[in-house]
Amino acid sequence: MTKRGRFFAGALIGGTAAAVVALLLAPKSGKELREDLAKKTDEWLDVASDYTDGFVSKTSEMGSIVKDRASDLGDQASDLAANVKNKVSDSVDDMDDITSDTLEDLKRQSSDLSDRFRKAANDAKDVAEDASEDIVIDAKETKEAAKETVSAGADDLADQAKDLAKEKPAFEEVKEELKEEVEKNNPE
Repeated sequence: MTKRGRFFAGALIGGTAAAVVALLLAPKSGKELREDLAKKTDEWLDVASDYTDGFVSKTSEMGSIVKDRASDLGDQASDLAANVKNKVSDSVDDMDDITSDTLEDLKRQSSDLSDRFRKAANDAKDVAEDASEDIVIDAKETKEAAKETVSAGADDLADQAKDLAKEKPAFEEVKEELKEEVEKNNPE
């Protein structure tokens, strides 16, 4: 993953954490807090999805460009090898005076050169394909990790909201205590 990708992933996770903390510290009722949390979770999921979709799109474009370049390089290498082979063959026809050993050496060298160009083109193509596959895999893993992080944060917030709801003070008890205090202070 590039530095830029890591930065955006960190910004996304940090922004999510900051939003969660801000919502938890806001003076709101449990219902309002849950609604805000649900809205923010949806917003962050949308942002994460948009970022991931854009990342996958860019890596696919990059992979296509790399494959095209590798294919062009392979074609150029094949053309060059064919030209070298043709020139060697033409030279062979023109050089009737050269001994058969020298002629065989030239053929072998041209064949080796042609094989080297083909191998280099194939290697470049393989590297480009591997790189594009790795980029797509990294993008998918990043997307999944972001979803898991947001989901875990939403679950934690839901648990905390449930805990807060359970800790409601018993208003009837407080009401009775206040009533008794008022009666003590006002004997009428």
